[in-house]
Amino acid sequence: MKKRWILLPFLLAFFFCTAQKKGKGKEKDKDKDNTNYKTPAPDTANSFTGIIRYHITNDDPADKDSMNIIFGKNQIRVTLFYPSKKKDEIIEENRIADFNNNTILLLNITDSTYKVDSLNKTNQGGVFTLEDDKKTGLILKNTCKEYAGTLKTKDGSEFEAACLVGQPFSYAGVENYNFLNIHPMVMGYKIVLGFRTKSSDNENTYIMAYKIEPGNTDRYFDLGRFRVKGQ
Repeated sequence: MKKRWILLPFLLAFFFCTAQKKGKGKEKDKDKDNTNYKTPAPDTANSFTGIIRYHITNDDPADKDSMNIIFGKNQIRVTLFYPSKKKDEIIEENRIADFNNNTILLLNITDSTYKVDSLNKTNQGGVFTLEDDKKTGLILKNTCKEYAGTLKTKDGSEFEAACLVGQPFSYAGVENYNFLNIHPMVMGYKIVLGFRTKSSDNENTYIMAYKIEPGNTDRYFDLGRFRVKGQ
């Protein structure tokens, strides 16, 4: 990927809050982006576990990276693959969002260590303003509802943004999850299968699911061989 992508501090760098507060006959949104979908309930009976694989591209078809999102019961692991400066070398980065204790783990698979940080701290700064534009799309033959609007990053940059939310794919682990404050992965207990942005310079970024593999993912969250870095 080209370094100019502000969307990818290390290749990629989603904060959707939908908490509501009532008062004196009115509902007042608190810490909520302007997304006009109704607050849903988690579908625990049909919550998806498995791996969804995504392509990450921009306007140059030669620039293509990839990402695996691994959905556990109350955890999401993201694995990014992108080329290093060395020829034919691919870098792999892994992070686990643990919604049980609101932490994010930065895994180093080379030395089997990890660092722990607060999930709230990691997901600060970016703001999405998305609305249901009454459109739908198909990704891998799955109907997706589109939400479109803007993304404003922590440094003040603003992008056109839209995501396609896979209606058949429920995820009960968290209502909304924004990976590193820039990429929506779960929205309203539904999994995002497609995401795009356009910068003020008309540069486009596309993140699109190309393979869905349902199944048990417990082994991807097993840290038995890992230790906390520094110990």
